[in-house]
Amino acid sequence: MLSKDQMLGKYQILDRLGAGGFGTVYLAMDKLLHRKVALKVPHHQGDEQGLLLEPRIMAALKHPNIVELITVEKKDDTFFMVLEYVDGESLDKLIRRERCLAPSRALEIAMDVCAAIGFAHSQQVLHRDLRPANILITRDGVAKVTDFGTSRILELQKEGFARTRIGSPPYMAPEHFRGRAVFQSDLWSLGITIYEMLTGTVPFYDADPVKIAQAFQSTPIVPPHLRNAQVPRPLSEAVMRALAVNLGDRYLSAQEFLKTLRPLREGVARETRPVGTAVLAGAIPAPAGRQRLPGVTHPRLCRFCYRPLSRTAVTCPACGEKN
Repeated sequence: MLSKDQMLGKYQILDRLGAGGFGTVYLAMDKLLHRKVALKVPHHQGDEQGLLLEPRIMAALKHPNIVELITVEKKDDTFFMVLEYVDGESLDKLIRRERCLAPSRALEIAMDVCAAIGFAHSQQVLHRDLRPANILITRDGVAKVTDFGTSRILELQKEGFARTRIGSPPYMAPEHFRGRAVFQSDLWSLGITIYEMLTGTVPFYDADPVKIAQAFQSTPIVPPHLRNAQVPRPLSEAVMRALAVNLGDRYLSAQEFLKTLRPLREGVARETRPVGTAVLAGAIPAPAGRQRLPGVTHPRLCRFCYRPLSRTAVTCPACGEKN
């Protein structure tokens, strides 16, 4: 772990921005160019070919809604990525603070992310871990996708899908759980992300990933407009199509998903109900937290790395994030 004011080559460490399963991200100052950057330092050093997988993928992803890779460096036996610094916050933190986002705002973020994912897919890149924690929101409200550490280039896979089940279970598509992630799996993850923006919760959450996978196969997802009366029906239906279990019923591409979302912009602004509107008859009120599956014991989990936490823990001992 790097400490404040420590120098790593020409970079002065200013702060620790966060950590995940694969690395820690620091805010740093480039002392030669006098600009702030983000440094991503992998937890496991040594395998240089493995360490280069993510930056080589990101090098081809030049898009306004994707965090830009500036370069990679190795100083004092420490390999790290130099990334664009996004002066803002993660979508995950934004949702935790505001509980539910206004449908119009959620739609704008969704379109940004959909455009980013569509571009990544055009470069044959499957993200595989799309979720609010991996989406950054600038001070101007622009969404940028980050963390391609679990991504894969599908054209290199003879089968046309990624076999491993790596990812974040509450956001993983049914086929992803079976080790057959495809481009449409990212659209499912985006659908879950929009669902969480609109309702403040994911459809299902459990400590056991198998139970989440089973729930998606056996339990119908409650549409967003039934959890939050402010969500217009057309937007709710668009999200539910992204969450179709059968790939044939889901959007075939990010471009198709984006083509559906764009015309909703004016209607969402017009149809959004004012705060205090009565919930539709038979609707389920927005939950206080994530929906959990019945009949099981639920240990407390870190919201970032999903590892068990003690009841009193404020900071996750595994990834260092505050919960």
